[in-house]
Amino acid sequence: MTKLTAQQLVQNRIDLVSLPDIALKLNKLCDDTNSTAQDIADVISKDATLTTHLLQIVNSPFYNFPQQIDTITMAITIVGTAQLRDLAMATLVIQKFNKIPTNLISPEKFWRHNIACATAARTIVMELGIQQSERVYIAGLLHDIGKLLMYLAHPELSFEILELIKSNPALNIIELEEVAFGYSHAELGAALLSEWGLPDSLVEPVKFHHLPEKATRYATEASVLHLANVVANKIEPLLPNMGALSLDAKVWAILNSTSDHLDDITAVTKSLYNETIGMFYPESKAA
Repeated sequence: MTKLTAQQLVQNRIDLVSLPDIALKLNKLCDDTNSTAQDIADVISKDATLTTHLLQIVNSPFYNFPQQIDTITMAITIVGTAQLRDLAMATLVIQKFNKIPTNLISPEKFWRHNIACATAARTIVMELGIQQSERVYIAGLLHDIGKLLMYLAHPELSFEILELIKSNPALNIIELEEVAFGYSHAELGAALLSEWGLPDSLVEPVKFHHLPEKATRYATEASVLHLANVVANKIEPLLPNMGALSLDAKVWAILNSTSDHLDDITAVTKSLYNETIGMFYPESKAA
């Protein structure tokens, strides 16, 4: 086949993975210091399904609030703008992108891994006291979005790569993708996020989540995402034999921490993930 660049594939097949308009509006509002809780609530409330799901989440035993929360404005006031934005984004992308060819991987398995990565990213910044990293949850949620476009645009070749990884987990998926497509899922995901108009603080960490030392402006966020992906593969691997994804030891210096924290981060992430996965898959139990 004629190989396209990551940017060309995104532009040619954006119809496959266009982000819902409400998600883009929500992100812009949450980043606008002049916007109010009512502005954000007005956007969310236009989507009845999203509104219902978010209210179910904030009224769930996970939050255990003493009173019933019956409006999005009240939900924003109680859980905060950033957290509600994260929950809304997770809900929207999972609902929108659930058409992965079943011979490759189930949509639920794909998103369970990404939710685990998002949970791990949030855990890392909390456990290590990393500041100015509000976007790490969304970065974790979208870190493998490039794989989704690969699966949809080129299912046969994607299947071959997955079969190679299943039979030999020591193979490097980035190298296999670069040979097959001319770019990796990380590069493709970054091109897609850029096409969506999302900020560089999301684009660069996604692009370098396997190679965090190559990040320049957002090395901390890329390192968080790299570590989060490793932790997520221990808890909810995308493939059964991907639980031992190698960790670039350089991230500890970038994060001003040490590997002594890995077990604690993994344990806290697993606990939080087990509590939260039911918000998105209520009939499914965490591993």
